[in-house]
Amino acid sequence: MNQAMNTIDPANLNDRLQSNSPPLILDPLPEEHFESRHLPGALNACVYEIEFINKMEGLVPDKSAEIVVYGESDQFEAATLAANLLAGNGWSRVSALQGGLEAWIDRGFAIEGDGASRESLNGAYEADPGKCHVRWIGRNLLNQHNGTVALQSARIELDDGRLAGGEAVLDMTAIVCEDIEDPNLAQVLIAHLGTGDFFLVDSFPTARFVLTNAAPIANARPGSPNYHVEGEFTLRGQTETLSFEALLGSNDESLALQAQFDFDRVRWNSKYGSGKIYEALGQHIVNDLISISFQLVAPLK
Repeated sequence: MNQAMNTIDPANLNDRLQSNSPPLILDPLPEEHFESRHLPGALNACVYEIEFINKMEGLVPDKSAEIVVYGESDQFEAATLAANLLAGNGWSRVSALQGGLEAWIDRGFAIEGDGASRESLNGAYEADPGKCHVRWIGRNLLNQHNGTVALQSARIELDDGRLAGGEAVLDMTAIVCEDIEDPNLAQVLIAHLGTGDFFLVDSFPTARFVLTNAAPIANARPGSPNYHVEGEFTLRGQTETLSFEALLGSNDESLALQAQFDFDRVRWNSKYGSGKIYEALGQHIVNDLISISFQLVAPLK
């Protein structure tokens, strides 16, 4: 917490809420989080929205009113941000709940919301290819090219809300280069990528990844990878183990799995321009590593 900020501990706040002059309670987190769980009687105005102060002026027009703001815990700063914004815009009696919602719950005090009744996600969820993205970057010593590859199909499997399996199939006949403006030159590159020098597309038009293990990453923060993923990646008809870190998340409408990683194409017998295979390449060298980023989105309804 900001040292200059007034604070109140959960026990004192609980006592104050039973008094004849209780403070107003403000939850500054998004509405979906508020609906899941919040302090009894709390107001809600999301501090991440640019209309936060305007909304607060509608909710609490009396700027001399006592307000206690809380976030998820002291590890995060939503409560600090909200309290500072309120104080900077004229509210004169603002304090923050020490330890936030987690400390309140740990003390055994009551909460409201529908979070306790929400069931964990289970089963297989089919991705919507139109909402998914798979991107690539290939490099040599002085240059690079980038583009997309079409997703043919994908599914994400969950067990009690945890990543448990999945599969993705790429259409290797639908590789696109986005950085070469001349369409004829771009097609020259795509045609080369389709040959035996790289991906042997005529013989193997698809690539497939099958997830075999997913281990949660301890203490992962929102927006950071939260699983270490391992699986079998089949490219050019050859299957090798591939591992990377991924981020799994969901909202009320969709489930999403995303990642960014590099893989060594030479392990799948794509040897063109590789310094591991050929000597004295000079200007003809091509990096072994290809960068991949993907975002799989599966509707929940």
